[in-house]
Amino acid sequence: MHIDYLCDHPELIEELATLNFKEWGEFRPGQTVEHRIEHMRASCGKGAVPSVVVALEGSRLLGGALLIENDLKLRPNLTPWLAGVYVKAEERGRGIASQLVNRVVAEATALGVRELYLYTDTSQSLYARLGWEVVEELVYDDLPVTVMKYTTRQ
Repeated sequence: MHIDYLCDHPELIEELATLNFKEWGEFRPGQTVEHRIEHMRASCGKGAVPSVVVALEGSRLLGGALLIENDLKLRPNLTPWLAGVYVKAEERGRGIASQLVNRVVAEATALGVRELYLYTDTSQSLYARLGWEVVEELVYDDLPVTVMKYTTRQ
């Protein structure tokens, strides 16, 4: 298994965007798979915000994660964000999510980012184990979520 930039594997953009849409599309009323594909394509930077990394086994997609400017409309002052951390169900339990998160943290650190944010409704313990701290609990689009922060070592 290795982690690479999605922009170096453009044939996987549609697959990752579709997986993201199936996982979280219900939280973005009015958004379509096509919107998600375009957003994923637009986020495909390399060594920049935004960028997308993917976990691969050979050429097979296992999961992905994004480094984006903002992921929570309620907190426009917080930036940048780790978002869309997704691992295919059949690949979970192998530490892939942790590796994706650590890669995005490394990318952000290399860019001089001092604080990186995320929000989650179910994975607080995963992020806490990786060094993330709770900033606040809030309700976003009728969903209770935890906003977390990672302070990089500059």
